[in-house]
Amino acid sequence: MKIKITLITFLIILLINIISCKKNNDNSKTKTELLTSKTWVYDEYFEGYNSSNTILYYKRGKSSNLINFGIDRVTFKSDGTYSEINETGETLNGTWALLNGESQLQVINTTGTYISTIVVLNNDNYYWYDPSRANGIFAKMVH
Repeated sequence: MKIKITLITFLIILLINIISCKKNNDNSKTKTELLTSKTWVYDEYFEGYNSSNTILYYKRGKSSNLINFGIDRVTFKSDGTYSEINETGETLNGTWALLNGESQLQVINTTGTYISTIVVLNNDNYYWYDPSRANGIFAKMVH
């Protein structure tokens, strides 16, 4: 009986250590590493986020979207450049930079300069908010 309890205790401690190590490795990535590690696609896109009339313009997999971001892809490169295929299929190239203690992302391309606030950035999700366009844009991107 004592061996059984010791074995169970050992397995629980081993499992906790494995989970802790995995979490620490995920948290050790910088925002630059997280942004540049994959190509991001839209999952949801809202306009009018600053108002009581927030409109969901795009939801991945939904057939009746107001705008189709289904082909949109954004790839950030570690050299500060980026490439985007937008909703019309046009490729936009430009530069990107983290601003204000890495709480904001600036993107510059031929259509303008855009600064958004990073709401969530982890291995699987990149959520951003831009209060200056369309009465507030909020977007959820995934890889």
